[in-house]
Amino acid sequence: MLRVCAMLGVIGMTTLVMADPPAAPAETDLDRLQGSWMPLQCEVEGKGQMPDKLKEQVRVVFDKNEYHLYFKDSKLGKDGKPIVLRLALASVTLDATANPKTIQFEFADGQLKGKKCHGIYELAGNQLRMCYGSAEKPKPTKFESPAGSGYFVETWVRFEKK
Repeated sequence: MLRVCAMLGVIGMTTLVMADPPAAPAETDLDRLQGSWMPLQCEVEGKGQMPDKLKEQVRVVFDKNEYHLYFKDSKLGKDGKPIVLRLALASVTLDATANPKTIQFEFADGQLKGKKCHGIYELAGNQLRMCYGSAEKPKPTKFESPAGSGYFVETWVRFEKK
């Protein structure tokens, strides 16, 4: 009996060693967002909001489920380095199973502290497109920001992957 158990143990161990290793978990949209992004386009209620010079000074960094909005001032600090201000900090929640995919921001710092925004998003290659507005308004269903809607439509391009 001991021999049979030993053989079964060896067969079991051989099967474990020969079996394929477990597959790595699939990359989620949140994983794909990680890193630094720069704006390509930003509009509010159908009107452009960010001149090209300003686009060069703005960055969004996704760090895990946090959204950090930064502005690099054209002035230099006492140390001779550019002054970088964090304008906002928000937690981000995604629902990649919704159609269209949805995003929610809950601001923890900055002028929007305590506010929530919700909207839709699309990730395509190195571009992120979002349409969002205040959580007090209906969630947008299209990438449009008509007059009076209070919706933002933004397109970001990956600047640096984390």
